[in-house]
Parts: sequence; structure tokens; C-alpha cells
Amino acid sequence: MRKIFFTLVAMTLLSFNASADESKEAAIRAALSSLNSQVPIVAVADAQFPGLYEVTLASGEKLYVNESGSHFIVGEVYKVQADGRLVNLTEEGKKAGRIEQLAAIAPEDMIIFPAKGETRAHMTVFTDTDCFYCRKLHKEMAQINAQGIEVRYLAFPRAGAGSKTQKVMDSIWCADKADQAELFTQAKSGRTIPALSCDNSPVMSQYELGQKMGVTGTPALVLQDGTLVPGYMPAAQLAKMLGVAN
Repeated sequence: MRKIFFTLVAMTLLSFNASADESKEAAIRAALSSLNSQVPIVAVADAQFPGLYEVTLASGEKLYVNESGSHFIVGEVYKVQADGRLVNLTEEGKKAGRIEQLAAIAPEDMIIFPAKGETRAHMTVFTDTDCFYCRKLHKEMAQINAQGIEVRYLAFPRAGAGSKTQKVMDSIWCADKADQAELFTQAKSGRTIPALSCDNSPVMSQYELGQKMGVTGTPALVLQDGTLVPGYMPAAQLAKMLGVAN
């Protein structure tokens, strides 16, 4: 499927022939118009890489297109700093988008474990209830919260729609708000919780959002600056990364 998609992109870009009076953005959108029914274009902007334009697709993927449309790049773009460090410009560009997407989620659709005392930082965690390292992270919740870190959980049942994990997570998110955190902790400890379902469960929409953000496994941590950190990280290391270590 991915090969077919990029073949379609190549054919579309090579047919690019915008008139001189069109803006570059309009011209690029016109060149990619045949993709809109399959993978809508979210944004077109100047890329941080000189001479290229960054096209963001609804799938979360980015294309880098030159002004004439005769060449394009799929993948990540890096910049070499003066001190020799490499900066992933593609990842840097995704951070703002993640922050915006997470800000659009209502707090009542998250399961939140608040900081103890003053909230000094927060992070969002895509999780499921079964994975070993998800459970390991949750066991350290008291330590994490004690550092002033608020944890906002979103559902990411790795096995997808119709899986046992999705049904367990539906049961949690469909419960009364006051009961969700306790049911969540029970499920994380391997205990059976009452089966519930509801028409407005956000579980699968959160799963789809995670996929768009580049989440491929759990736990996946999104820091408050939009950085995506895959996998488990100990409480002390999290506190250092978020700048709140005591």
C-alpha cells in the first residue's frame, strides 16, 4: 500500500505545471490535488531546508517538494549545527502539530493523574492496559506525581479495533469519570474490571490520533514541548528530561 501511495505521489508531482501567476502554495496544492480524496493535504509551508517546501498530509507524513515540482523527498531532513550536532528538522516540525492536536482533546476524555502539590510539568502517555512496560511505568506513578509531573493518559490498544484490550479500555473510558482512574489502575495490575460499552467512547479515536503522531508501540510519551519519546523511562529520568528533577 505504501509503495502504491508513493508511486501516486511521484506521478502527481511530475505532472506539476502551475501557471506563473499562481502562488507557490496554490501551485503545490494543485499539483497534489488528485491525492486529496485519499490523503488530504493539511498544510503547505516553507521547509527549514533551503529551496524546499514542506507538505503535511493528514496521515502525518511529510513530503519535501521543490519549487518546480520536479523533485521530492520522503523521509526525514537533518541539519548539521555549527558544533557538529545533528538536528532532525522533520521531527522539530512535528512538535507544534502534536501540541495542537493534544490541546484539542477535552480533559474529560483523558485519564489524568495530577501532580502532587505544584504542577511543574506534564506529559501525555499513549498506553494500553496489557503491555509490560506500560504497567511498569504506572507502578511509578506516585514517584512521577511527587516530582510535580501531571500524567495524562490516552488509549492506544496495540492490537487495534475489536481486540480484548480495546474492550477493556472501552470499559474504563465508559465508566463514570470518578471511577475511571481506579478502574485504570486495577486493569494495569491485571485485575478484571466490569465490562462496559458506550456510543461515545474515545478509545479508537485516540488510537488513530496516536498513529498519526507516529506512535507504533506503548508506552509512548509526548512531552509538553511536543517531543515523542517511545518506550518506558524511569521516573527519575523523566524528571530530568522535563527539567523538574529535585
